[in-house]
Amino acid sequence: MLKGVNKQILEITNTESPYFEKIIFFVRSSSADVDEHKLRTEAEKISVSTAVKPPKAKYTKKQIISAVCTTILSLMSGVSVIMILNWALSR
Repeated sequence: MLKGVNKQILEITNTESPYFEKIIFFVRSSSADVDEHKLRTEAEKISVSTAVKPPKAKYTKKQIISAVCTTILSLMSGVSVIMILNWALSR
């Protein structure tokens, strides 16, 4: 959303970026007579094309080892339950 449009400055307040609160564009003096709608459109295009998604979380070795161990233990307990049920039902 564009907050204020002046002949020399465009301010975008809704950047949809987790890092930036607003973007300020300084309009060239040679382009000051250009239609306001065209300036808005160009500013929105630039702000959308430069939007960056936040980086993915990086896991530590401890977190990775913990997740792997938890998965292995869960699989082993599931297999154990199936083996016990199979043994109990075959008797």
